[in-house]
Amino acid sequence: MSLLSYLVAIAAIDSLNPTATAIQVYLLTTPKPVSRSIAFITGIFLAYWMVGLCATLGLARFIQWVLATQGEWVDVMQFVLGIALLYTGYALNSPTHANQPVKSEPNSLQPIHTFLLGTSVTLLETPTAFPYLAAIERIARTKLSLLDLAGFLGIYNFVFVMPLIGLLGIYIVFQSRSTKLLKRVNQAITKWSPKILRVLLLLMGAFLLADSSAAILGRLLRSLQ
Repeated sequence: MSLLSYLVAIAAIDSLNPTATAIQVYLLTTPKPVSRSIAFITGIFLAYWMVGLCATLGLARFIQWVLATQGEWVDVMQFVLGIALLYTGYALNSPTHANQPVKSEPNSLQPIHTFLLGTSVTLLETPTAFPYLAAIERIARTKLSLLDLAGFLGIYNFVFVMPLIGLLGIYIVFQSRSTKLLKRVNQAITKWSPKILRVLLLLMGAFLLADSSAAILGRLLRSLQ
């Protein structure tokens, strides 16, 4: 699988975010919501993109150091990441761990405040964004220029905010008639996204675990010959 295809697939998994969806639906049901909704999406995109850029640059240096000293530890890192994804997918089965939409409403709906709301929500959820971590690990393995790195992360984050852009599109097309439809979409995402995300995280974790295990086993067999 090419890097671009891998990132698009991971970003699609990562985009199943009931919290951001609930806030977006709320913003779209307020009077004249387009500017504040765009500001909210922009805040999420820029915050996640900057986090990814900083994390990838740091991880890339670390991986290059590991490859120069003990290359097999990269496979161990992937093995640990696979276990983390499997654990996260398993934990999503617990009702106490299931994602719930945000019920609190922003104190202000000015675009600058919804922009800051988007950045805040993103930064608060970043520590548990294991799909993004998997994408960052894969990007960090490649020797990309800073421009290419920024571009790949930009594509990832565009896919990540696509559901929010889709909700904005629904409002633009249907205007005031979109309220019921938006609420139905929000209910469907809230209901099904934890289930879908759980399955996808388990599959992705199993893939990383199998791939790293095969690499580690192959290296051990070659060392015994």
